Amino acid sequence: MIIPDIIQGAARNLRKNMTKAEIELWSHIKDKQIGVRFMRQKPIFVYTEDNGHNRFVIADFYCSGKNLIIELDGSIHDIMEVLLLDKEKEELLKHKGLRVIRFQNKEIFNDINKVLQRIQTHV
Repeated sequence: MIIPDIIQGAARNLRKNMTKAEIELWSHIKDKQIGVRFMRQKPIFVYTEDNGHNRFVIADFYCSGKNLIIELDGSIHDIMEVLLLDKEKEELLKHKGLRVIRFQNKEIFNDINKVLQRIQTHV
């Protein structure tokens, strides 16, 4: 599947401008530190629209070998509109057979070991 340049560019921009929580989690899961390979800000094809356009979402962290996606939620995710978009994104990913686990940014900073343990239960 060819990923459109606009999606590739958006993912590249997100990788260059990671949040503090994403940087912190990435420092613990990159380079197979927990036994599996994760990619960050990974575009994932979810379906083809009626007009023929392919629809993609960008996962915060993706482990293809385990069909696992990790999403980090900051305070913006408390807004109803964003919550609805998150729910839609998660349903699309689950429909593709992917598992999604979510963490609040504060969980990353308050107890990274607990976060890593929870991730380990899914890998």
